[in-house]
Amino acid sequence: MVKRDGRWHEVGWDEALDATAEGLARHHGHFGALASAKATNEDGYLVQKFCRVVMATNDVDHCTRLCHSPSVEAMLASMGSGATSNSYQDYEEAGCLMVVGADASANHPVIAVRLRRAVSRGARLVVVNPKGIELCEQADLWIAQRPGTDVALFNAMARVIVDEGLADERFIRERTEGFHAWRGALETYTLEYAERVTGVPARDIAQAARWYAQPPFSGSCLIWGMGITQHVNGIHNAHALLNLSLVVGQMGRPGSGISPLRGQNNVQGCGDAGCIPTNLPGYQHYVDDTLARFEQAWGVRPPGRTGRVVTEMVEGCLTGATRAMYVVGENPLLSEPDLHHAEKALGQLDFLVVQDLFLHETAERAHVFLPAAAFAEKEGTFTNSERRVQRVRAAVPPPGEARPDWWITAELAKRVARRLALDVGRQFDYAGSAEIFDEMARLTPFLAGLSHARLDREGGLQWPCPTSDHPGTRYLYAESFPRGRARFIPARQIETAAELPDADYPFVLNTGRLLYHWHGGTLTRRVQGLLELAPRLEIAIHPSDARRLGVDEGGELRVESRRGELTGYARVTEAVKPGAIFVPFVKLGESAANFLTNAAFDPSSKIPEYKVCAVRITRA
Repeated sequence: MVKRDGRWHEVGWDEALDATAEGLARHHGHFGALASAKATNEDGYLVQKFCRVVMATNDVDHCTRLCHSPSVEAMLASMGSGATSNSYQDYEEAGCLMVVGADASANHPVIAVRLRRAVSRGARLVVVNPKGIELCEQADLWIAQRPGTDVALFNAMARVIVDEGLADERFIRERTEGFHAWRGALETYTLEYAERVTGVPARDIAQAARWYAQPPFSGSCLIWGMGITQHVNGIHNAHALLNLSLVVGQMGRPGSGISPLRGQNNVQGCGDAGCIPTNLPGYQHYVDDTLARFEQAWGVRPPGRTGRVVTEMVEGCLTGATRAMYVVGENPLLSEPDLHHAEKALGQLDFLVVQDLFLHETAERAHVFLPAAAFAEKEGTFTNSERRVQRVRAAVPPPGEARPDWWITAELAKRVARRLALDVGRQFDYAGSAEIFDEMARLTPFLAGLSHARLDREGGLQWPCPTSDHPGTRYLYAESFPRGRARFIPARQIETAAELPDADYPFVLNTGRLLYHWHGGTLTRRVQGLLELAPRLEIAIHPSDARRLGVDEGGELRVESRRGELTGYARVTEAVKPGAIFVPFVKLGESAANFLTNAAFDPSSKIPEYKVCAVRITRA
């Protein structure tokens, strides 16, 4: 569909693609793209190739920026790889599981089953989360720290491990660097200091450290989610966790590992395919040898500088640095923080094209809408959180005029190239998704041994898989790290979140997901059965706060921040602490948590601070 005079008009593919190509070519040099973590590896690979080959920019990003960019950047800096080190199997074999800032039962229910199996076999389970979650019922220890105090907590645990002689000295000596400087940075993180800052009893901090360092059998798995990353201190939070795993050597063997639970089905694959502004496919750096190799394959040298992340592209809409955007399978007008600000920014665009399954909040504001096929309507691959590359096969044909994302992007690339007089159109001639995967694998060393044909024969395989006879890799770091030695990087506890409660806004807001609605609900709000299970927005509030406000279970509440407001219904529960509330960020009715959240971001990874902001509550 093409919008003319504010109204949608249905058109054929040629007209829609020509209109899109004309709009994007007109804004060459002031362009940004969002790829989709719900699309296939092949789809993502073509989006980033279109950006780098045709639009001459590395300004391509995806939702990893809003969920696990601090994890990826910290792991790349410390280990040289940004992926989960272990397999799901290792959760069930571990002797200790520490689950930090992740509600696995709601967000990753299949993984939660594995965690419960491990507990039933005798594993220790430590849950670190300010909010009470279902896993707390099975936990040996629940640590409910004050929001934003994670570094103090984990640095204090690390100091307990060092002071009590629980560190793996051989692992530290033979496989790491920077230990002594990091050890010196722990001096102020005593148990007394951590108890004062976090609100967690010193005995619980010490107990968690001892269990993690010395599990009753096998190893320990450190598992974390967006409760760690979505802070202005996100990169330091991630480094504090990684240092904890390094000091006890809990990686590189069965039943151990470090696991950032990815937020969507193909976040791992979308990053692997190069849909990030900081690296080429395979997390390869913008260095001469790598750029030359891609130039030989693509016929064009990719730009040799880091591009803009999604939050910078959105801000660029207000300054004129971004005049056109290509948004594939994402809905930033539900996922961006401070939605009123995001609406204002995207409203300044001269040209917006959205490629998706449905006309959602962002698509309604587009100039062109391109209908894409869903996962069950196309061929390709996904890569899950344990680095397992798996085939996706078309079970049903796409409805109506919908087409696979890779086909749409390839056709668009040819048209834009013609308008810019670039001789690169042949770079986007593909017979199918298998051919795209083969090209990606040739350019990405850890995928080099994989192909659609092999995955069809053998099932999903875990990268690194560098050769056609390699069996795949169950866990990373068995013998070495990609950067040689892993590096201890000191983590610092900042004094405060970007915005804390005060007299005008006395409550702290935390956000997260629901089991029955996926993310913002762009897909799941269209499923009647799920709407029946979770039909309205519920606001978790402590009983003491509910009594003070004079509200009962199910009573209507209004929540306001300095940026916006919403209405919802009270869910009175001790899962949240007094003075704190929890609001899922699914949009139900006209209410969405991200109208409230703060756009302040971590200066390193640029992730917004979704997890902490100040709000006030009144009866609606």
